[in-house]
Amino acid sequence: MSTPARPKLFTAALENLMQTSGVNQVELAQRTGIAISRINNYLKGHYRTIKPPHVGAIAEALGGGAAGGVLVEAYLFDLLPDSCRGLIEVRWPGMKTGERWAVPTKGLSRAFAGQLEDLYRLCASSAKVRQRTAEWIALMRETKG
Repeated sequence: MSTPARPKLFTAALENLMQTSGVNQVELAQRTGIAISRINNYLKGHYRTIKPPHVGAIAEALGGGAAGGVLVEAYLFDLLPDSCRGLIEVRWPGMKTGERWAVPTKGLSRAFAGQLEDLYRLCASSAKVRQRTAEWIALMRETKG
């Protein structure tokens, strides 16, 4: 059985910026000239690479500046092999100094640490996942009691 693909940070950053900007896929397609189907694929993580002009057009359409930096950092981070991910820091606009994207995983098995990081990225990218995670946490607290 193959290992499921790791959620892509670019996907999480794009969805987050679209939500923050109040822009949907159709509006983003109109602003950028990128096909809606391609934007949908970016949001679902169904891509191998993204054309640099697309990253730039999306960043500009979502406010430029910090948005562009977030998208570029996220995309470049996705391209790194796991062994190199600890060498750079990806930050989001509004993060306090010292905050990191990485989830603390010290003392956890490598497999569980990867799953925890995947959950963190999924929660960052989807309100529905955040809601389901909150429900699950409440259930686990009841069970622990």
